[in-house]
Amino acid sequence: MKIETKYAIVTETAFDRAMQIARGCYQRSLVMGREALSGATLKGKAKKYGAHYARSRDNFLARLRAAKVSVSEQIADHNRRVLVLA
Repeated sequence: MKIETKYAIVTETAFDRAMQIARGCYQRSLVMGREALSGATLKGKAKKYGAHYARSRDNFLARLRAAKVSVSEQIADHNRRVLVLA
């Protein structure tokens, strides 16, 4: 089964595996599609720490690839980057 949200497209098995690998609320929000892959959804004080969130995203994607989860991105409406896990 495929789960589609505004910022993520995830298969059910990849979702379960990614949630096990995710560390912290931000990485889980990436998987659930609440946060954009580009970091554009960061607001308030979090926006000031964008570089830290970018490092977190990069580390998370590297851990997913190491766990053999297929990771890619699609360009959606308005040039929005969408995380795709299969």
